[in-house]
Amino acid sequence: MPVIAVGLNHKTAPLGLLGHLAISEDTLPKALHQLSTYEHVLEGVVLSTCNRIEVYASVTRFHRGAQDLRNFLGEFRHLAPEDFSDHLYTYHDDGAIRHLFRVASGIDSMVIGESEILGQVRRAFQAAQTEDLVRRTLGHAFRQALKVGKAARAETDIARNPVSVSSAAVDFARRTFSERSLAGKKVLLVGAGKMGRLAMQALERAGVTDVVVVNRREERARDLAQRYGAAPLPFEDLENALTSADIVICSTTAPGPVINADTMRRARSHREPSQDLLVIDIAVPHDVDPEVRRIEGVTVRDLEDLARVVKTSLGNRHSEVSKVEAIVAAEVRRFMEWERADEVAPVVSRLVAQAEKERAAEMERFKRRPGVDDATVEAVDRLSRRLVAKLLHEPISRAKEMPSTHQGQLHLSALRELFEPDEG
Repeated sequence: MPVIAVGLNHKTAPLGLLGHLAISEDTLPKALHQLSTYEHVLEGVVLSTCNRIEVYASVTRFHRGAQDLRNFLGEFRHLAPEDFSDHLYTYHDDGAIRHLFRVASGIDSMVIGESEILGQVRRAFQAAQTEDLVRRTLGHAFRQALKVGKAARAETDIARNPVSVSSAAVDFARRTFSERSLAGKKVLLVGAGKMGRLAMQALERAGVTDVVVVNRREERARDLAQRYGAAPLPFEDLENALTSADIVICSTTAPGPVINADTMRRARSHREPSQDLLVIDIAVPHDVDPEVRRIEGVTVRDLEDLARVVKTSLGNRHSEVSKVEAIVAAEVRRFMEWERADEVAPVVSRLVAQAEKERAAEMERFKRRPGVDDATVEAVDRLSRRLVAKLLHEPISRAKEMPSTHQGQLHLSALRELFEPDEG
């Protein structure tokens, strides 16, 4: 059955559009349920991160299945197809599997080799399993993708000195200051999820000792702060925290801005005129209202700004991409061989069963002929079995030997057409 991947990412779509189409962990079960209702979707996995929104599916028909996936993206997020269709990419069969393996290995990420994506792929797979939307084909594809991701990191230097979007944000902040250091800077971390935790780790490595953590769920802010010696604050104190910070890093999963222009203006009015504020928004959708960029003394940077810096700072990793591509190519071949061999087995089984059914029927008619003794029946039975085996040997052998080639697929189709084995 065809496998399809449809989606948008940081290379094909603006960040605002990715934010509009993003599917949070809280709404993912609902999204998967809706995906399962489309006519041509047999299996499905939704991968939504700060850099991409993708749907992987096995479908009954390629074109109709691809249209179902495009409709799903628009209908679930209430967006007209013309608003995002120009930014979509669609891969099928080996192209879809290759894309999945590249994503899992980290070479399709904004930060090449970043450490977060493999866990995100795993959680997307697990969520689809929980909703019973993964079976044989996608199950095998995603389990193999996770192995490819691990192999890429173990067998190459693509993930040497692990980097994440969060750590890249911290490095971006460091580069912003003339002294190229964050020592003595006061940082406000908005969001205490995984991105916030990774940012905290990067801040610790950068020598930052004055960090305040704000989160809507205060207990999460408290847990993260205690682990790294930071100060937790309730979300209601966000405006006060903005008055004294040098750097703000935002990484929540809120569906809309958590820092609006009015809040920032009030906080800015309590700061020294010369005290500039750097805000780095790595959330999708944006945590910071676009109007905040208009406020004097406040500099806002987001993932698109980060991407431009990252491209010039990971030169060594780019040299490892070709090694990862070789791993991906080998594993794609393995998957396609598995899939096509999996297609051959039931066809061969039905063909043999059909031939045996016809042979047995002819033997029954032969037995009823007058004057046929047991010895003759036994001899004809042996002869008919050998004859059927010999007639089937060549087409079956060729089908088994060529499953991974286009010619093999044509041969398999010919078997279905010419011999018409029973589907039951």
